[in-house]
Amino acid sequence: MTRLAILSDIHGNLTALEAVLRDLASFEVDQIVVAGDVVNWGPHNVEVMERVVSAGWPVIRGNNELYLLDQDTERAPAQWNRYTIARWTRRQLGRRWLNVIAAWPDTLSLRFPDACTLRVVHGSPRSHFEGIYSGATDDQIGEMLQGIE
Repeated sequence: MTRLAILSDIHGNLTALEAVLRDLASFEVDQIVVAGDVVNWGPHNVEVMERVVSAGWPVIRGNNELYLLDQDTERAPAQWNRYTIARWTRRQLGRRWLNVIAAWPDTLSLRFPDACTLRVVHGSPRSHFEGIYSGATDDQIGEMLQGIE
């Protein structure tokens, strides 16, 4: 059976990403997938982007990528104006990396021959900004997954 490693919420933390990759080396992983929030908050956004993109892993956008792309546009809610870290990260990344992020999908559907179809989202299928947490009830989770096969 295909063995996946799903990474998420790297947030520009190269040290943590490298530690996770060292740990993963002891497993026989067929594919690494990144479920969003690759950048924003951490100090090494460019280095993390270089590492993730050069590895060729499938990547989706998380809410932090949406902050980067949508802040100061008509798509952004007014309260995003207080998020100064996204402006700092945009300056770090520059146009090249922002264009890469703009081309990432919001979700992935993985179809390996030896496994069921797997949908990868950041947050919940309804929203990048809605997490599914351990304290959620079955009813709450059921609502979030309504209409999802």
